[in-house]
Amino acid sequence: MNVAYFTYGAIVVGSQEVSLKIYEISPKIGIHQVDYVNQYFDISKDAYSKGKLGVDQVEAICQILLKFKEKLAEYGVKEVECKGTSAIRSLDNREMVVHQIKLRTGFELTVPSNSEMRLLMYKGITLKQEDFNKIIEKNTAILDIGASSLQISLFDKQALSVTQNIRIGTLKTQDTLAKVEQNSPEYFSIVEEYIEYELNTFRSIYLKEKAIKNVIVIGDSSLNWSKIAPELNIKDYMTKEQVQYLYKKIRKTTTKQIALEYGITYEEARYLLPSIIIYKNFLDQSKADTIWLTKTNLCDGMVVDYAEREKKVLPVHDFDKDIVMAAKNFAKRYRYNKVHTVFVTDIALNVFDHTKKYHGLGKRERLLLELACLLHECGKFINMNEPGSNGYQLITSTEIIGLSHRERNLVANIVLYNTTDLPSFEEQNSYTAYDYLLVAKLTAILRLANVLDRSHRQKLTDVTVLRKGNELLITGTPKEDMTLEASLLTEKADFFEEIYGIRPVLRQKRGF
Repeated sequence: MNVAYFTYGAIVVGSQEVSLKIYEISPKIGIHQVDYVNQYFDISKDAYSKGKLGVDQVEAICQILLKFKEKLAEYGVKEVECKGTSAIRSLDNREMVVHQIKLRTGFELTVPSNSEMRLLMYKGITLKQEDFNKIIEKNTAILDIGASSLQISLFDKQALSVTQNIRIGTLKTQDTLAKVEQNSPEYFSIVEEYIEYELNTFRSIYLKEKAIKNVIVIGDSSLNWSKIAPELNIKDYMTKEQVQYLYKKIRKTTTKQIALEYGITYEEARYLLPSIIIYKNFLDQSKADTIWLTKTNLCDGMVVDYAEREKKVLPVHDFDKDIVMAAKNFAKRYRYNKVHTVFVTDIALNVFDHTKKYHGLGKRERLLLELACLLHECGKFINMNEPGSNGYQLITSTEIIGLSHRERNLVANIVLYNTTDLPSFEEQNSYTAYDYLLVAKLTAILRLANVLDRSHRQKLTDVTVLRKGNELLITGTPKEDMTLEASLLTEKADFFEEIYGIRPVLRQKRGF
């Protein structure tokens, strides 16, 4: 029987290689990888230390991409996405590099934020781990080891509970301690001390006595471990005993000796040291006894994201729920009023759903509104008199997994203008007309929902929202006097009407 399928190409320009994976996507059989080609090309040193790529390096990248273009043509691939990792993101001349790649190859190289890239990596795990949801039912730590940083994310009951980025990536650690490597015979111990401090801090703040049942590592190849210790027969996982064995083996030798003896590049050998220290330290601090090694890379996350976005396959895991959970944990850190926040969020989303004809926004914008509702009171932790501006600073200074910098700034501005006047479009210079209107639309909804619980006592129950003519009827049964909320509603209703062209009206059923 013929099965309809779509082809898709994912290209990643990374710190040490440029890679292409080609997939077939079918609603019936899911996602299947059909080809994988990659070429080693190290841009990490210039990217992270100099902040620029030279003409020759850009030329080399373009030549690789042009070869990939031929491969894509062989398979007749029409849908292609090309992304750069942290090495491209760190460039001072990034826009010029992206522009040259577009002109020379036709590929639109986009660069996801760290939080977006981490979410893509997690999506990639679902492609490699069919039982992903079952694994994260119990406390699970995902260690995403990159060149510039380590991202640690904790999942419990199939939901993200904590995610934190730590600047102890393999290359970052080596570069930071480069002088020590040249001058100290105790280099291994110093690297260990450097990494352990950061992981101990993470444990004391986030892990505490929590027992981790599963540890999944991504962004780190198991191939080199197999070369160094073929006697261990390492494939998909390493036990705590195997980690200890490798730790002792690497500790006894130098980076140069590892590269020569086991047939790997010097740079690859350098990265093994921070990795094995992270493995050992994390297993020592948690209750897990096994590390699962996935062969996931960013290409895998890209195809899952594309397939779900284009509705070609059903989602395996609700990653939007993880974004919301990350925001809830953010809010909890700053002592938010949970009951008030839930009340405001429910009303806001209800209003959003009943005004689609007037705002024309979709699922992603609804998520941004939900996040703004969850975070709208965080600024009070800093100063009760300036919750909007303080909330703005907190949000723009904190990564929220899965959000781009643009989306995070949108959420921060919705929180800001919940309590301060929205300037005219001419008075601001940071937003496009579309984003300005988006902030205005979602701010109007947040202000409306927030004023209905001005006392933070959730006086209104059984709330319903219904559009009738030029009015948006908000109906509920009061359990206390609503004079405060009703008197303050007028100003918020004026702003809402200005944005949407319909006026919110509060209708109270018999109650208090």
